[in-house]
Amino acid sequence: MAKPVIKPLKETKIEWTNYTWNPVSGCLHACRDTYCYNTQKKTLPLHRFGAIYLDPNGKKLSEKNWRSRETGENHIAKQGEVNPYGYDPTFYPHRLEQPLKTTKPGRVFVVDVGDLFGKWVPAEWIEQVLGIVKACPWHTFQFLTKNPNRYLEFEFTDNAWVGTTVNADKDAPRAEIMKRVHAPVRFLSIEPLLGEVTFDLSGVQWVILGAETGTNPSIPEQKWIDGIIEQTKRLNVPLFMKGNIKAYSTTFMQEFPK
Repeated sequence: MAKPVIKPLKETKIEWTNYTWNPVSGCLHACRDTYCYNTQKKTLPLHRFGAIYLDPNGKKLSEKNWRSRETGENHIAKQGEVNPYGYDPTFYPHRLEQPLKTTKPGRVFVVDVGDLFGKWVPAEWIEQVLGIVKACPWHTFQFLTKNPNRYLEFEFTDNAWVGTTVNADKDAPRAEIMKRVHAPVRFLSIEPLLGEVTFDLSGVQWVILGAETGTNPSIPEQKWIDGIIEQTKRLNVPLFMKGNIKAYSTTFMQEFPK
């Protein structure tokens, strides 16, 4: 049997990164059933193609109703399978070497279709991912989670940026945890902005700011945006405003950490 061909990473349209890399997909956060981009946007692969899986004989099958394939457990996918168990947490070992095959240096967003540091993800999956990060010093790897406590269990190399998602003041505890994480760049992704952010933004080296998209999105108030802009300027923290928030702000900037 011929050895499977490992394809390089694909470039992405996400504004603040160059590539996406998904050795793991899926998550069990409650927001997957409310405003999760991956499960709610009807044009994304889950809805367009459903679950693509192999039967015991290796025949490729698809199930448009991807939720019918979910069990709420962790899974390991075979070569050729895509979201074989819907949005259940799934590991794709055959995707691990993709960054090694991508010689053009860039920023790599790790797992944009799930949460690699969710409490349900086995440590061995994460360690294998971090092993590839260490082996690819020409790339900068960007991690994002809603469970930043998990960062404290692992060591990050100099080419790793680690962040957490916050939506409003209620998420201040996540930002506070980030101050204890050891990484060259710690960042906050304030997307979608769903309320005022008045907590201290010090202790991070980057802030991403974006609005909610989709059907009937929450509209961010100008004062919420201004408060974040004013605080990042005062703290000299680079601010990257996504294009989807431009319509709600009189100021617009797209800055990166130095």
